[in-house]
Formats: sequence, C-alpha cells, structure tokens
Amino acid sequence: MFFFIFVIGTRFITWGSGPTGPTMRCSQCGTVGVFGVRKGMRFVTLFFIIPVLPISGVKHLVQCPNCGTRYETSPS
Repeated sequence: MFFFIFVIGTRFITWGSGPTGPTMRCSQCGTVGVFGVRKGMRFVTLFFIIPVLPISGVKHLVQCPNCGTRYETSPS
C-alpha cells in the first residue's frame, strides 16, 4: 500500500530584471536609486517549492535595490 502526503501552498514567483529609467524613492526604507523592473505571478505550489498551477495573471513590478520591497506598476 502506498501513502502519499501532498503539501500544497501558494507562492509569488518573479522573473526578469532590468533597471528603470528615472530614479525613485522607496517608501519603505527611503532609498533613492534606480529600481529593478520585474514580472511575477502567483502559483499553487507542491511542497511549497514546486510551482504547479498559475492562479493569477502576470503583474508588473519595480523592486527596491536596498530592501527588496516590490511595488506594482502599470505595464509599459
């Protein structure tokens, strides 16, 4: 007899990296600098690691280079 334990969770996974044009100020840490542009999507995960099924659309983000806080932006 086989007994399988499946641990299911969700995780927001990001990809891509590139600098934005103008400098911005982070409202979390106050750093002024060039933020990185990223895209991301929420997935259902298996064992909290392996992305299995996307459950949201693609979101466009900018990320603070100092503290890593992400801010959602409009696609451009």
